Amino acid sequence: MRAYVLPDARLRKLAGRFVRLDIDTEKPRNGAFVEKFPIVAWPTLLAIDPATEQVVLRWMGTATAPEIERLALDAERTLRARNATRADEALARADRLMGERRYPEAAGAYREALASGGKAWSRRGRAAEALVQALSFAADPPACAAAAKEALPSLPPGAAARAAAMGLACARDLEGEAARTAALDALEPAAARLLSAGGLLADDRSWLFDELAQTREARGDAAGAKALGRRWLAFLEREASRGRTPLARAAFDGQRVSAALRVGDPARALPALLASDRDLPPGYVTPSLLGVVYLELGRPKDALAAAERALSFAEGPRRVRVLVLRASAQLALGDRGAAKATLERALSESAALPEAVRPKGYTARAEKMLAKLGEARAD
Repeated sequence: MRAYVLPDARLRKLAGRFVRLDIDTEKPRNGAFVEKFPIVAWPTLLAIDPATEQVVLRWMGTATAPEIERLALDAERTLRARNATRADEALARADRLMGERRYPEAAGAYREALASGGKAWSRRGRAAEALVQALSFAADPPACAAAAKEALPSLPPGAAARAAAMGLACARDLEGEAARTAALDALEPAAARLLSAGGLLADDRSWLFDELAQTREARGDAAGAKALGRRWLAFLEREASRGRTPLARAAFDGQRVSAALRVGDPARALPALLASDRDLPPGYVTPSLLGVVYLELGRPKDALAAAERALSFAEGPRRVRVLVLRASAQLALGDRGAAKATLERALSESAALPEAVRPKGYTARAEKMLAKLGEARAD
């Protein structure tokens, strides 16, 4: 979004009415902000009332420039609260509840807004997509999948792609094979058709490719998952080739690595990563991705060197994930003692972080790797 959406000229119209603040949530210096406004998904857009420092609107995920403009104007309307209909009032309440991360209550308010607004309500599309999002974060897979199915026919392509991606993820989490199959049968064809829809952000189309490939894999269709992975990778390569700057091209690096790993061809992502490493200012992202690819290619020495370089730039929770990468390279090299020390360091640094920014997934991975080392030593 930073390379393709936020520079859009139409967003300049918001200057003077809104102050834009970009927050890197993993930088330690931004810890106080993250403690006050916890972030659970990236990217997240927040509209904050400067008088009360309350979140008026929270939007998790991507958005086009027109969608960001509408979100900003919705937040402004909520603050002014003039000539609000019952549906508008319910939507404003739902947005505030989302801002407070009270997802089940937010979902109820979005439902109220949709019921009050009717089919002709101008804000129906955003409320319907937000309902799916709220139910997803509320960890309610049945309701999330059902809401996605209901919303898809009436949503514009971008919103439909995001709702379909969330709905597929929720459907895969359903308990019981019959319920899971029925939900996937209802969502997967529509999601597949959206892959060729116009007007999608590249990030949204990429997300949809990923979710569809995961769905094929979950349904036991390894060949179908790999075929989607190949299409996904080709799409990302085309999009990156259109980038006019190194930053615009590098925006697809992480997704290209994921797609290349899915199709079993990690080497295919290597040239793009090396180009980014050459053309971008030094940082932790590209070396981290290089480390992942080098490990997959059976080049642990190169992976370790990349991890060490990434570690010299990483801050906050980023350091935990890089330390896990370094430990993986050390294990691949047979240096179990060094890997143990690295994992212990990762857990120590994780424990020292504020709860709001602690990388729970990588922390759990470090704990699991350390436990396996202990089991192997006991044997």
